[in-house]
Amino acid sequence: MINFGSSPHVEISLDNLLHNLKQIQSLANPHGNDIMAVIKDNAYGCGAVAIASTLEKHGGVRFFTVARFQEACTLRNSGITSPVLVLGKPTIDQIKEGWNKRIIFTLNDLSDLKEWISNQLEVRFHLNIDTGMGRLGLLPSEIATFCEQLKFRSGIHFEGVFTHMARADEPQTLSVNHQLSVLRQALAYIRSQGLSPQHIHFGNSATLMRFDINDSTLVRPGIALYGCNPDPAQKFPLNLRPIASLKSTVVKIKQVPPGTEISYGGNYKTSSTTCIATIAMGYAHGLPRFLSNRGDVLIKGKRYRIAGNVTMDYIMVDAGLDPHISVGDEVVAMGFQGDDCISPDEIACLGNTIGYEILCHLSKSIDRIYLLNDSIVLNEKGSGF
Repeated sequence: MINFGSSPHVEISLDNLLHNLKQIQSLANPHGNDIMAVIKDNAYGCGAVAIASTLEKHGGVRFFTVARFQEACTLRNSGITSPVLVLGKPTIDQIKEGWNKRIIFTLNDLSDLKEWISNQLEVRFHLNIDTGMGRLGLLPSEIATFCEQLKFRSGIHFEGVFTHMARADEPQTLSVNHQLSVLRQALAYIRSQGLSPQHIHFGNSATLMRFDINDSTLVRPGIALYGCNPDPAQKFPLNLRPIASLKSTVVKIKQVPPGTEISYGGNYKTSSTTCIATIAMGYAHGLPRFLSNRGDVLIKGKRYRIAGNVTMDYIMVDAGLDPHISVGDEVVAMGFQGDDCISPDEIACLGNTIGYEILCHLSKSIDRIYLLNDSIVLNEKGSGF
């Protein structure tokens, strides 16, 4: 146990991250696919710089993708040298700055290409084709115009094509094969026009685990790296380990009589004389309020149900008349303790949501502790606000 007083904090297991990477590589590498690690939005709340550094240094990952240009610059400024693909729309100034930083951009709209050409920009890009997601990217009907506009344009380097699977996590879905058919047709036309993109990628975590990836050169795992399944209610073939833990300590224990109401709204009432333990952790730190009276925490390897509503900075548990816990004991609301684990997926199922959302809501106001080989390698201080 790491002693942080009564402060809630997040622990990130880089060992589990590398374990998950090896699981992903076991599916990708037999097909010759390299890994394009998705670390957008602060690596799904787990800390982009530390995650990327570990994957690059210890995992051999040589390609990353993020949502925004600023994220790519943060990686470059932290020493990440591998190519970085930005998925969102860039400005002209960002493209100019990105060229010298070896940042790759995404073409999501024909108007962007027209702007790049008219401003005589030098840009490396991947083409996003909307094969059924309905979010960003060129429609198949726009591919002919794209090829015509791109021909003989110097300085604009067409390096990759990708699409995003909308329903790969659905059992027995037919949508992936349909989207792949659309992608293949678009690629065939692009190649017929003398264009030869180096990289093809469509394998997000769910697609990688359930479908053929032979048509791709890169796989693009996101949530699987962080130890969660694309759908927390389903079984997937990889042995993943959650990398993020949310921890704090017991700060008070008091004995109360029968009929004592606990927390806002009084919707938990003690049935007998018992001890209530107060824990310094709440929804301000990333513990969802939907866990009120439903979620568990681990103390000394035993599960205790949250008693009453989760508050901003505290939760309470009913520890019984003769509690075997003490002030200062470690409390795990998410993560491993002893032989048990409360995973982000378990929490997500209680809230009818997904592990992505649980991880992304971990507060940046609290410290993040990164462990490799069971030793602290980085203590990233929270903002405090």
